[in-house]
Amino acid sequence: MGHRTRPTAAEDFAPADLMQGLLVISSFGFWAVMLGLMPVLLFRVWLAG
Repeated sequence: MGHRTRPTAAEDFAPADLMQGLLVISSFGFWAVMLGLMPVLLFRVWLAG
């Protein structure tokens, strides 16, 4: 009950952690886009064939 947020809370999110988070999010978005486009690309190749 008596604990308050420390003024150095921003230091918990170090630049390294921020970069790792961005890397995970970007990689997740990359795979989401790839998995989303793969059926479309395969379908277009199948149509072209």
